[in-house]
Amino acid sequence: MLEWGGDAVMTIEEVAAFLKISETTAYQLVRSGEIRGRKVGREWRFLKSEVVDWLKKGGESSSTGVLLDEINGGEYKVEDGKEMVALWLPLSREEKAKTLKTAATKKTSVTDAVMNFLRDWF
Repeated sequence: MLEWGGDAVMTIEEVAAFLKISETTAYQLVRSGEIRGRKVGREWRFLKSEVVDWLKKGGESSSTGVLLDEINGGEYKVEDGKEMVALWLPLSREEKAKTLKTAATKKTSVTDAVMNFLRDWF
């Protein structure tokens, strides 16, 4: 564990060991949004105080976390009342569905369609 601002920074392995659960269970808690963390590159990092707070609250999450988009596929999260998809783009699930439909209709790549959305958004 590393210290940051007086708080320990933990890896997913350290969270699993701290909670005395398997790494698979730890990943499930993170992916469901139960435990808040931040992805740094390909690795997850957690503040020990956040994990302890989660435990103290009886496992209640303080955020909505990552949710699965059953209709369009992929993931999304809700932040400040706004849906954000993909790499946490400011794109709602409804806008994502419209963008996917446009890409299919115009026979363009989804990447190009998302880039066009972002150009319009900026």
